[in-house]
Amino acid sequence: MRRVLRSLRPSVLFALAFVLACWRTAAPARVDPLTLLPADASLVAHVDLQALRAAPLWQQNHALLDADPDARRTLDALAACRVPFENLRTLDLAVAANGVDVAAVLVGDGVGERDRLACLEGQLPDRGLQLDTSGPEPVVALGGARGRIVGPDVLLLGTAGWSQQLDALRAGTGASAAAGPLQPLIARIAEGRPIWFAGQVPTKAAVSLAPALSGLEQVRGALDLGDGLGVELALGMRAEDVAGATLAELKRQFEALRGAGIPPAILDRVTLGQTGREVTIEVRLGMAEIAALHGLAEALRPAAAPAPAPAPAP
Repeated sequence: MRRVLRSLRPSVLFALAFVLACWRTAAPARVDPLTLLPADASLVAHVDLQALRAAPLWQQNHALLDADPDARRTLDALAACRVPFENLRTLDLAVAANGVDVAAVLVGDGVGERDRLACLEGQLPDRGLQLDTSGPEPVVALGGARGRIVGPDVLLLGTAGWSQQLDALRAGTGASAAAGPLQPLIARIAEGRPIWFAGQVPTKAAVSLAPALSGLEQVRGALDLGDGLGVELALGMRAEDVAGATLAELKRQFEALRGAGIPPAILDRVTLGQTGREVTIEVRLGMAEIAALHGLAEALRPAAAPAPAPAPAP
């Protein structure tokens, strides 16, 4: 054995040591949440909770969440059960074409550990969260959804209509949204956006939004929170000429806002355009513009009614 070791060159020994060190310290691969959502989803959405918490807009306004008693109780329960909000990483959602079935993938430190879920059940008894451990594997019940533990850091929830698809996806045999019909739309979303969504829009739903959107078939959007608020929206119409007509109508309505008291500096941050059969809408507001909008909203808020005068003493 010694002769074998002496015969190895130092470079080979170094390479072997490097491989062994990487093998010992390598972190487990993280699951792509889209691989756990059904391919037949008509809408998918993603929230990067870590990037959201780091955004200046969140930093400036998160005190509003702390001030809400119900939200504060939820945050305290998460912390008490060792699933603090700060350790939640991503939330991905999918909605079926019927508008009824939904699925969600929550990723965060410990969200799939049964003792922590049992703790949350006890801490928040009015939220409808229940952990059923009577079967071969634990099941999380939350309203009309049922959840399965995918791993110690991954929890998958879905309604009954998608139960078979979700079981297949957990087993690695189902068709997922990562390679489904929405994938081309998802691929066009700008990289690094903390919040984004993409989906197909039924005609009836589009008409109900506004008559000008009657030709709407697809939609994708994202938020850029790097320095203020950036809204990026693309409306996929059924044809280029329909997109052109929709853009003209949106521009007409937008120009009408210039007489509504909104500061021109804010309106100038809105860009309307067209690329093929997509109508694009972009809004870029820095923290100064957001503060101005907040001030405008406060000025337009109706004044509180004065308290009634106390009745005179008898």
